[in-house]
Amino acid sequence: MVVARPDGVSSSSPSPPGEPLIVIDRVGKTYANGTVALDDISFDVHEGQFVSLIYAVWDDRSRAVRIANSGLPRPLYVHDGKIEVIEATGLPLGLFDDAEYDELTFKAKPGDMFVFFSDGILDARNRAGDMFGRHRTEAIIAGCADISADCVVKSLFKAVTEHAAGEEAFDDETVVAIKVKGEPKRK
Repeated sequence: MVVARPDGVSSSSPSPPGEPLIVIDRVGKTYANGTVALDDISFDVHEGQFVSLIYAVWDDRSRAVRIANSGLPRPLYVHDGKIEVIEATGLPLGLFDDAEYDELTFKAKPGDMFVFFSDGILDARNRAGDMFGRHRTEAIIAGCADISADCVVKSLFKAVTEHAAGEEAFDDETVVAIKVKGEPKRK
């Protein structure tokens, strides 16, 4: 599923996944025309706006995920009792026509987890102006690492809401957690 949320527009597409770098490059090239397009999702981009996109493809047979990022916080890979920052970085789409992006691949095993989140999670502020931050985010993920992906998502949203204590979010707050299960499906 692909989800886009600029100016509140969202849609999903069941089309097969593309190569992460190719998808980000294609979306970036459509941006130059004032419209961002990805499968059946398209929306107009106004001058001065940009789009952040992280695109990941899971291959169940090889137990690997490929990730490319254009402007979102670096995701986390939880494995072997540790949390590793995935150094998939890149400028948001629309800032520079010649921006380049990296694609990283991680081979996973049962129990490993990948966690993706928007900057709205990290940047959520309380009344004192303190940001929720990466440290709190990683602590919650560590506490849920042996439980489930659902634990990560629910616990992060709960903690961010408690931290903000009624302060309105100024950015989207999105979390996607994927936990690798047992052996891959055989066809």
